[in-house]
Amino acid sequence: MVMLMNDKNNQKKTSALRQQDAEELCPNSWIDPVYDFLKKDPEHEAMVFGPTRLSYKEMAAYASALARHLLSCGVKAGDRVAVMSSPRPEAVISMFAVWLIGATWVGINPRYQKEEQRHILLDSKVVAFIAITYDAKRDLESDLASHKHDLNIPVIRFGRDFWSLDLAKIKPKPKLDDIWEKCAAGIRGDGHAVIIYTSGSTGQPKGAINTHSGIAFRSWTMYMDRFHVPGMRIIVDLPVNHIGALASALGLAMVAGGTMFFSEHFNPEASLRLIETEKIDILGGVPTMLAHIVGHNSFSTTDLFSIRYVSWGAGPISEGVLQALMLATKAEFSQQYGMTETNGPICYTPPTRDMEILLKTTGKPDPRLEVRIADKDDNPVPAGTEGEVQVKMPYPFAGFLNNPAATKAAFTADGFLYTGDLAFIREDGYLVFCGRSKEMFKSGGFNVYPREIEILIETHPAIKAAAVIGVSDPEWGEVGHAFVELRKPVSREEIQQWCKEKLANYKIPKAISIIEAIPRLTVEKVDRARLAELAAKKTC
Repeated sequence: MVMLMNDKNNQKKTSALRQQDAEELCPNSWIDPVYDFLKKDPEHEAMVFGPTRLSYKEMAAYASALARHLLSCGVKAGDRVAVMSSPRPEAVISMFAVWLIGATWVGINPRYQKEEQRHILLDSKVVAFIAITYDAKRDLESDLASHKHDLNIPVIRFGRDFWSLDLAKIKPKPKLDDIWEKCAAGIRGDGHAVIIYTSGSTGQPKGAINTHSGIAFRSWTMYMDRFHVPGMRIIVDLPVNHIGALASALGLAMVAGGTMFFSEHFNPEASLRLIETEKIDILGGVPTMLAHIVGHNSFSTTDLFSIRYVSWGAGPISEGVLQALMLATKAEFSQQYGMTETNGPICYTPPTRDMEILLKTTGKPDPRLEVRIADKDDNPVPAGTEGEVQVKMPYPFAGFLNNPAATKAAFTADGFLYTGDLAFIREDGYLVFCGRSKEMFKSGGFNVYPREIEILIETHPAIKAAAVIGVSDPEWGEVGHAFVELRKPVSREEIQQWCKEKLANYKIPKAISIIEAIPRLTVEKVDRARLAELAAKKTC
């Protein structure tokens, strides 16, 4: 017992020292730790994708080759390069390639339809486009050909196999390309690393600019404070244009010198097989993914004892799923709450097996951030009082691209970021999430913004007006329910097909109610509370 207590005390002291030293040791960018690993252990495995296994040396060689190809296409420092990829090695290699020449990586989800892709390409003024040609059951070749012709930009394609189609495979040279040394010496922490497009209340996606220091700081502190596993082995199956994948998977592996196991689309059977055969250290995702893993037939027969930590975000986990994971593993558990504009987590649960904390709270505010709960006038409220979560960060996001008004509106007068989320902080310091003051909802971990969908539905010639709300769903957390006023007869199936042709699948309303008139308040705003009542009664 004494030894056990000493071990626990030593662990606490080690954790405290890590927190104290983390900011001082924090890398300037992801380039820094990777460059160090390239000098210390270049043969260490970096990436696994089906039969393809790449060392850090090989990953760096591919990034160098792609960087030099982009330079030959006219890409230069300060430019932006769009990348549309599922979770696979080329997504990460393209990031490093873009950064090696001082450009900015712009992510596009391959689930997006052509017009959604086009908006991002035009708004970000990219000078080149790197993309996969096939995603799930969608052939993307026609989209790519259209963009290449209409926008007159070079398009670099990757096929189903690693590094296939437009670029030849390479063999690493004995000496690391000097482009890495030049980049490591000159990269600026406040430089623009990635642009992640998120929709807004106007329905038009906005490009949130995250800096090199911002994403490096979040990944590094996550590694130091919660998941300190040097050389960790982690599955990457979240969309790579999402802050969840960037900070909590890719970045975490990069700063730890870890190995990433890529899966283009989440598959519970594939995840279970990887955990057992590859001895995965960290299992992460959104609650829906963990529920599918627990619910799979192979769950009870899979060896899960390599897992040290289980982590999730984007919503609460169910008690049944949590209990099943606790019984099947010796892991510690940690959830987190954050957003794109905060580079990742605002609050997190220090790794624990305490069911009450994990089920009833969203963790504690990160001690390196200034987090407050504020009233409608941005004044801090006492512990236990509900208000909006507002946060100030050491490395804030650099604003919304081409949108100074939205950037200004994102912050309070004293520099705190508005989250639009409601919560209160308990006396023990844990945050309890109460809901979203904004109309956004999350479906399967994805942010869904009603106004974007409403605008699309209202372009249908038979539809006069539309209103979309999020409703509870046992599988996806929340899904969209659309209410529509008609100009002339149209079926629900036709409306859904209209959405399917122009929206990513997670944005498509799962229920459509045709009503005589959308309920409105006296100021002509949609009465969403009334719509929620109608959806609950299912009378439409």
